[in-house]
Amino acid sequence: MSRFPYMQKSNIFPIPVGTNFGHAAEKYYLVYAPLSDNAIIVSPEYLIQIEDYLTNGNKNSDEALKELMEQLLENDPEKKAMILESPDSFSRLAILPNNTCNFKCSYCYSAQGRTNKVLNIDVIKKTLDYFIDPNRVKSKVLFIAILGGGEPMLSWDKVEFTFSYAGKLCNKYGFTPDFSLVTNGSILTESMIDVLKEYKVTTSFSFEILKDIQNLQRSHYDDVVKNIDKLIKAGMSPKLRSTITNDNVLLQTEMVQEVITRFPQVKDIMMEAVTDSESFESTEDIRHFFKEYINNFFDAWKLGRSHGKNVECSASRNFNLLIERFCPGEFAITPEGEISMCTRITSPLDPGYADSIYGKVNSFGQIEIDYQKFKKLSNDNVHSYEKCLTCFAKWHCGGGCMAHKYVYKPEILEIICEHTREFIKRMVIEKLDNEYRNNYGTSLQEIIAENERNG
Repeated sequence: MSRFPYMQKSNIFPIPVGTNFGHAAEKYYLVYAPLSDNAIIVSPEYLIQIEDYLTNGNKNSDEALKELMEQLLENDPEKKAMILESPDSFSRLAILPNNTCNFKCSYCYSAQGRTNKVLNIDVIKKTLDYFIDPNRVKSKVLFIAILGGGEPMLSWDKVEFTFSYAGKLCNKYGFTPDFSLVTNGSILTESMIDVLKEYKVTTSFSFEILKDIQNLQRSHYDDVVKNIDKLIKAGMSPKLRSTITNDNVLLQTEMVQEVITRFPQVKDIMMEAVTDSESFESTEDIRHFFKEYINNFFDAWKLGRSHGKNVECSASRNFNLLIERFCPGEFAITPEGEISMCTRITSPLDPGYADSIYGKVNSFGQIEIDYQKFKKLSNDNVHSYEKCLTCFAKWHCGGGCMAHKYVYKPEILEIICEHTREFIKRMVIEKLDNEYRNNYGTSLQEIIAENERNG
């Protein structure tokens, strides 16, 4: 049972943070209210006053405590928990043109799913007819992503058709398309760039930035760099998506510095921890990796911020949201012409494929959706797990990544939960520290030290 049941009921979480300031863990607590987007560092004694306020009302509370509780309890109207939509109203579509690739990345989550299957253009057409329909969806902005279970540019005819046909339909019905593409960067001709520019496609390169690491984990460094330069020369600003493994976990700051120096036009850098059970020999190995990942990510994040670069990962991105599910769920068309809830589970050879498919484009070109299965999938969320009940990170984690549950054993999933809590705690402290620096010209560490000196 929670020591502070009324705080828990109110979605206010006391988090021991003494070790972050050189003391025993329970010397100081971070009181975090994610629904109001407020936090404060307090003593253990003050926690008792907060719980008493929530238990007995504010009869005996001083004005400072009353003001604090108003802030903690007042939900931020701009931070509302995202509710998973029905597939009938999705405004985001993911299309995976193939399950074939010209790379052999050391950590690839989809390598076992290679089938050389390529999506039929007629399936793409029928999917876009369904998706871009004013009678189906109210949103005027539609997000259409070309992703890889393989390398999309190996099926350029399918990619180009998607942009062209979707663009025509959006223009016809008054929608604004927001196109994106993720590629390994090995294939990019001038005519391809012309199409990407015409349709204003946000283009992301899966790229490890440092030459030695790229060639170790993915290969083809020179080819990818050449194509990044070509895109930049054409006036576009690509995004970079790097996978962090044991080989580069200590090099994240160096990676950001390389972008600052070598690719100054690039503004967005994704640095995501690897998803691969084979990368770690033991639970302690993965726990150590995540500890190194967090410390080095935040150093890289700060360096990027000081140079106008947006360095992020899924955890930092989700920190700025309130979510009930790790991802909002996907309408992802697989190369098989089926609809998956997860863009990482798109081949019949992928673990969890049968569980993740909730629809298909049938032989008559009609969209078939199993609404009961969709509901079951969507209900795998923060409300599904008892361990999430008392977790302060739950509104930023949403119960964890669906794909992880098919890759990792339960003991590793628990370590990932530990990592997520530590990451969110660091994000809250960093945000609070930034507020103190902006408002008072001093750091959170200095404020705590001053309070100790004054008793």
